Amino acid sequence: MQISIVSRLPVLLAASASATLEKRVGGYDASCGEVRLDDNGNPQDLTGDCDSIGGFYTRKTRLDLNLCYSVDGDGHMFAQDAGHGLNNTNTSWPCEKCFNGNGYEVPTTYYACDCTPYAEGGVFTHSGVDLNALISNVDGYLTCFNHTAVFLSEYSN
Repeated sequence: MQISIVSRLPVLLAASASATLEKRVGGYDASCGEVRLDDNGNPQDLTGDCDSIGGFYTRKTRLDLNLCYSVDGDGHMFAQDAGHGLNNTNTSWPCEKCFNGNGYEVPTTYYACDCTPYAEGGVFTHSGVDLNALISNVDGYLTCFNHTAVFLSEYSN
């Protein structure tokens, strides 16, 4: 018995969609246009304009980096699922003066802050991470671990 391609199409489309929506780690830079900090006054919020599956829509979403990163006792940032964050009420060692790269001297995916080490009287430690190593674009939404960015708007391409 021969099965036509038309009868297999729904199965092929479902398999393709599930493979595309699987959990990814990193790589948002390949499918997101403008990604920036501080659209709302919070330098730990990453806002991005990212393409949906198939590129039919561009979605603007906002991801709270406090859900993706923490700071260790020496003032260094590291990836951690729902950790203590970078600068919120749970943060023991807050970070400030955060920025991401300008694309010339420093890649736009580079995120850096001055973070306070645990030691009493410690001076700020300049710490940075490559956001592209952890943050993903899943159907137009910035994500890290199992956290999905808040939807802000979308437009068709």
